[in-house]
Amino acid sequence: MLWQLIYSSKAELPMSEAALQEILVDARAGNEKRDITGALVYVDGVFVQILEGDRDDVNRLLASIANDSRHRSLKVLYEAEVEQRGFASWRMAYLAPTREQMLAWAGLPAATTIEQLLADISRDASRGAQILGNILRTVAG
Repeated sequence: MLWQLIYSSKAELPMSEAALQEILVDARAGNEKRDITGALVYVDGVFVQILEGDRDDVNRLLASIANDSRHRSLKVLYEAEVEQRGFASWRMAYLAPTREQMLAWAGLPAATTIEQLLADISRDASRGAQILGNILRTVAG
């Protein structure tokens, strides 16, 4: 079985487009070697990343990510065993939605903050699955 995980973290400093591209190049190369797929979302100084692959490989990658000095406060929001990959075509898709788009993906009112969104995902696993589905539909566009 495959493992799918969503985590969030806060950028230590605001990320430039060049810095984000550097992260993506490294992530795609590493994910190719590990047979991991997923998506990276960056909004309002917060990363939300979806990883999918072998459970041990995903957990090893997560441990490595946790030690990356470019971010802090890593929190696993959602994890589940899945029968197939949602992001099979992407070693690491990338989205930079507005806060409003991210909240709409979660079905939350526009007045909600990103921090409230992350807390809501932590409390309600169905919210994580909903966001995952909407991110997948967006990248498949």
